[in-house]
Amino acid sequence: MKKKELKNKIRLENGEAQVGRHIGTARAKKPILKKEFDHLINATNRSLELQSQTKMKFIRAFTLLYLTGCRISEIAKLTSIDIEQMIQANEYSLTNSTKTKSARLISFSENLEQIEFLKKILPHANGYLFPRNNSKEPMHTQSLKLMMNKYIQKVLGTLYSTHSFRAGYITTAHQIGLSLEHIRQDIGHASIATTARYATVTHTEIAAAKNQRVW
Repeated sequence: MKKKELKNKIRLENGEAQVGRHIGTARAKKPILKKEFDHLINATNRSLELQSQTKMKFIRAFTLLYLTGCRISEIAKLTSIDIEQMIQANEYSLTNSTKTKSARLISFSENLEQIEFLKKILPHANGYLFPRNNSKEPMHTQSLKLMMNKYIQKVLGTLYSTHSFRAGYITTAHQIGLSLEHIRQDIGHASIATTARYATVTHTEIAAAKNQRVW
């Protein structure tokens, strides 16, 4: 029996709560790449079940997560002024008031394709991007995350979540040839080992390689 399993067994026998995931509950996750992003946006626009305010929240969140590789905690309290700054300066500095331990600069591509995405989600009025219903205050980060995860998994499946955008951002950067150190600094990881765990080979690439293998 592994050390962690033994500790949990002792905790359970003593009536204490188990630490970490239950055995057998860990699941592989998939990154959200362009195909999945486009599918989410199209599904959201076509949905007859979502209210217009919720649709806009989802589209704004999906777009920001896809373009930046941010965590939900890093975008939950952004405002229209923040989006305007991204558009005007072609970059944006995240503070260390979220999970980001140090200030991190988000840069956008010079071909302005990303900026066009941002213009589409810029609110007409000033305020938070993700306000609570009938309020000018922002949603709680966890509430926004849970709401989005439920919808993402309804559209794409249970192997996806808001964090799949971050994995997709890193995977794409790795595919186009950026070094792990370059990606680490861009994404804001403290350790390059963390970045390496995200820079995975996609299921499609694995399947294609297996098709070429002589068994």
